[in-house]
Parts: sequence; C-alpha cells; structure tokens
Amino acid sequence: MTRTHHQLIPLVLVSFAIIGCNLGQNQETRQHVGKSVPKISLVSLDAKDETLTFSGKITLLNFWGTWCPPCRQELPGLARLASRLIDEPRFQLIAVSCGGGKRDDLDQLRRETETFLSATRIALSPWADPTGATRLRFTEAFGFRAYPTTYLIGSDQKILAIWTGYSPSMETEIAQSVARSLKQLPAADAL
Repeated sequence: MTRTHHQLIPLVLVSFAIIGCNLGQNQETRQHVGKSVPKISLVSLDAKDETLTFSGKITLLNFWGTWCPPCRQELPGLARLASRLIDEPRFQLIAVSCGGGKRDDLDQLRRETETFLSATRIALSPWADPTGATRLRFTEAFGFRAYPTTYLIGSDQKILAIWTGYSPSMETEIAQSVARSLKQLPAADAL
C-alpha cells in the first residue's frame, strides 16, 4: 500500500463511526433483549400528542436527528411502516428528534424538525428529549452510542430488538419484527 492509502484508513474508519454505518443488530445489542425499558420523558414537538402510553402496544422508539445522514435515510421507511399500520391501535412509532448535543434547544429543534419533515413530506408526530434525560437512561441501560438507534419495545415494556445505524435491508427486518410482535399480542378488541 502506498503512503496515501495508509493515511486514508483512519479517515475511513472515523467516517463510518460518525455516519452510523450499518451496525444493525449484533451480539452487543442482542444482549439487551428482554430488559425493561427505563423511564421515558419526552415532549411532543407538534402538540398533537401529549401523553405516551406503552401498555398493550408494540412501540418503535427511534432516536434520530436532522443533522444525521443515516437518520435522514432511515426515517422515511419508518414513517411508511407507521403509515401502513395507521389503523393498528396496538402499534406506535415514537420518532425522537435529537440535536447534536446532550441538551437540545427546544425551539430550534422544533423549527429544524418541522422544516425537515415538511421538505421531505414525512408525516409523523415528532417528539423531543430536550434535557437528554431519556437518552442518558438508554445509554446507561443499553449502551446507546450512535444515531439512528431504533428500539422495538413490547407491550410489557421490555426490549424486543435494537437496531443501530442504517441500511436499506434494515427496513425489511424492522417491519418483519414488528409484524411478528403484533401477531403475539391479543387482538385490539380483546384488550
């Protein structure tokens, strides 16, 4: 290898770490399956939804940012999944828009999120974690380390799966995992 190639190796490795390469599910994330979800404290960015309810629902909890290229690639697929399941009361997507730091300026985050969702024509109700408390709890419990990160949470508020990063193949994997989880729940009219 030439000297130039050796100089590029650290740059490539850092780039993958920053942009959230396809980490998907791995042994590190699978070890958290079955663990209880910590307290979730979020704020609605559009004021349409004011309270979050997890009991009896399958939840996709997605931490993303408008500043994050893999997040911007992943979110449309999650929104399509939520749209297909719009009439399924046992499913919810909670898309948590995050700024780049530990704490977020709520007004700025709201503007950036609304601008992004409008420009991309993504229809969903965004949430925020302005104090970073939920992200901190998830970091302590599950080693949250990159954006985007998506948690599949069962109706018993236990982790069913975790995906970190993005690749197009993950959309199918997430959709199949949601479908399997919904099949294991009682029908909505039986609840």
